[in-house]
Amino acid sequence: MNNNSEANEWYRFAKMYANAASFLMEKRGPPYEAVCYLSGLSAECAMKGFLLERNPGIPLPDTHNLRELCQACTWFKDEFSSLLDDCQALGQFATPSGFPSFERATQEDAEQALDTLQGILEFGQSQKQSQGPAMTM
Repeated sequence: MNNNSEANEWYRFAKMYANAASFLMEKRGPPYEAVCYLSGLSAECAMKGFLLERNPGIPLPDTHNLRELCQACTWFKDEFSSLLDDCQALGQFATPSGFPSFERATQEDAEQALDTLQGILEFGQSQKQSQGPAMTM
């Protein structure tokens, strides 16, 4: 698989997880932890897709740490730096190995997770928009 195809796959998963998180948030009594976890998964996938596009031929960082991925994205687009703290907060809903944590989430946490995710999708989107449909939630 070439880098462009692989990046598209990362973006496809990012969109799928973002849609699932938004769907759950719209339900009565949403599972806030699941919304936060899926938002984090989507953010991770979107940032890995972004990094593959911007840095072809270089292996992706072998991490699930959202702050580290966001920091790597700032090398290519400064706007990501405004999301570093938000990525740190979003990262608390997953373990270092990428599994869900036992962290409890509130409605405010879930809303912040979706806002952070939206920022990541928008910052990573500028190059993708000229190549196909936008990734939105």
